Amino acid sequence: MAGHALVSGKNALTNPWLSIVTVTQDDPAGLERTLASTAAWLEGPAVEQIVIDASVPLATIRNPAVQVARQQSHGIAAAFNEGLQAAKGEWVWFLNSGDAAHPQLSREWLLQLLSATAADIVAGTVHYDGDVAPRPARLLREQWPPLISWIPHPAAIVRRRVLMQAGGFDKQWRIAMDFDLWLRLLLQDARVDVLSVPFAIFDVTGVSQRPETRDLLARENAGVIWRHKRGLARSWLATGRRLARTLFKAWLQR
Repeated sequence: MAGHALVSGKNALTNPWLSIVTVTQDDPAGLERTLASTAAWLEGPAVEQIVIDASVPLATIRNPAVQVARQQSHGIAAAFNEGLQAAKGEWVWFLNSGDAAHPQLSREWLLQLLSATAADIVAGTVHYDGDVAPRPARLLREQWPPLISWIPHPAAIVRRRVLMQAGGFDKQWRIAMDFDLWLRLLLQDARVDVLSVPFAIFDVTGVSQRPETRDLLARENAGVIWRHKRGLARSWLATGRRLARTLFKAWLQR
């Protein structure tokens, strides 16, 4: 993974429980929105926020509790990895510039949940800008096989240890790096808590939502599935065998 150059952060934390990583480029208004939504989260010792910055003047970040690192490598995946390298928390939440922590999400409630769960990933829901309500979590039957990126990236909080063991984000992908990561983790039997609780407000002007990138995103998503075809096939076969055994036992016990 790429290194990082920490250039500010007067109140850098020693042992935070949650690291919020915000990647930004040429988006001062979006960054301001994100930092305003997380300002109250930084008032206690359990949460840190790291901004991986490719362009925004440091003077625009007024909260001394926010740490800022200049991006050293090119691309979104590289920026995520630099944020992961800088994070010190047990859990990491990638909340990009323009996205916002949902106002209904309680800091204390979330920290208690993270301290109690045995999961590797805690996934909430997102409220898309312009929608009247948060979008519900996908139905269980739609979550497997994972042929779509159903874990909402701005509302997914992952154990840092698990992310590091997985090797972080693959810089091969320009947009679908989160889908690739979710597949790698799910095929390695990562445990996921899926909650119909809004974690984030999603900025619909981001790179993955732009009309000019839809074709690229579709190609990359197909490429991710093809890359993991063997793991998916093994998982489907194992699921089929378990289902067959269950049906056979039910037939014997009729």
